[in-house]
Amino acid sequence: MKLRVVVRKIEDGLYIGSCPNLEGCHVEAETEAKAQALLKAAINAYVISHKQRHEKIQVRSDA
Repeated sequence: MKLRVVVRKIEDGLYIGSCPNLEGCHVEAETEAKAQALLKAAINAYVISHKQRHEKIQVRSDA
């Protein structure tokens, strides 16, 4: 499964990261590298959480 990730600089010291394919998967950090790392962890937690609850992962293809 391929997922799109987006990290944007909002202002000095504030980066927002999101995975548009997964609803509600967003992070914020002080650097771009930290935002990317947090986003990777958030996606992993999202997938694990759904698997543990035996829920299908809804991947938005229009994102």
